[in-house]
Amino acid sequence: MISRRILLGTAAAGATAIAMPGVLRAAPVKLKLSHYLPPKHQINTELNRWAGELKQKSNGELDIEVFPAGQMGPPPRQFDLARTGVADISFFFTALVPGRFPLSEVLGAPFLFTNSAGKPLSAAQASFIGTNLREDLAAEFAGTELLYSVLSPTVGFFMRDKQVKTPDDIKGLKIRPTSTTMGSHLKSWGAVPTTIAPAEVSDAIAKGVVDGAIFNCEGGAAFQLHHSVKKVSMFGDSAAPFALVMNSGVLKGLPKDMQKLIADTTGPEGGRRVGKLYDDAEAAGRKMFEQAGVEVIDIDGAAIEPFKKLADVPTEEQVAALEAKGLKARALLSKVRGLVAQA
Repeated sequence: MISRRILLGTAAAGATAIAMPGVLRAAPVKLKLSHYLPPKHQINTELNRWAGELKQKSNGELDIEVFPAGQMGPPPRQFDLARTGVADISFFFTALVPGRFPLSEVLGAPFLFTNSAGKPLSAAQASFIGTNLREDLAAEFAGTELLYSVLSPTVGFFMRDKQVKTPDDIKGLKIRPTSTTMGSHLKSWGAVPTTIAPAEVSDAIAKGVVDGAIFNCEGGAAFQLHHSVKKVSMFGDSAAPFALVMNSGVLKGLPKDMQKLIADTTGPEGGRRVGKLYDDAEAAGRKMFEQAGVEVIDIDGAAIEPFKKLADVPTEEQVAALEAKGLKARALLSKVRGLVAQA
């Protein structure tokens, strides 16, 4: 993290440089970006690309170092690393801190990011919409600025040997959820949510500890689920946001031209750009499962209605509880539905 003294000095130097283009700043601004995903993950590649773009466009004066794989802290601490200034920027998964981002959790409402045909939006579309909710969610990210959100609406039942087509197909089965919200959906369908670390899921399915897991194809491929899964049913039930945030004080302390450079390369279009990377990874992951002999089907159209009807019950309870606390969950859902209809 850069100190307040360096920030103030850098800001003063930045103001001089803007007024006098020929004057060089004394030293590059060096920032730390933390995330928990592995070095080979597409987000690590993208964040390093972004850092390179900022460095090039600032003539080397804005230098961001990326720390992947939880080097600066475990996954649940990634947001606080940026909020407290241990890191300057972080990329994290809101679902890893249940209850910390209650309105963000509402975005996991059943089939919220599906179109009129019951098909999920692309991650690029959903991420563009999610990033446009920054003002609505600002209080949850206090101490930081939300640069963009990434939402991948497509998830699936990754099952050892049962093809899921209706809620009845999973009654009584142990299934690993991706979030607290997804866990409530599983309960509404009669399944037994069972928490297991992602790296242990494939072995747990193979040994019968659980019958299956909620994943997407990109994540399932990363955690080698094709070794233990024979049946996959994809559908657009629930999306939980990933977020790229920057410490507010650090951002506001940067020279205006650097602030503009960060704003110009993030925002809703940044969310769309990164969401597209998730779409590409999802397509590649699905192809890998199919080539491994796994049967992959889609649940969409009228087939989603039985799932939605049941999952709407815990969602209404969730929304009512938030409204009772003064949080405008219904207005947020209404806004998202309007944006989805325009997508």
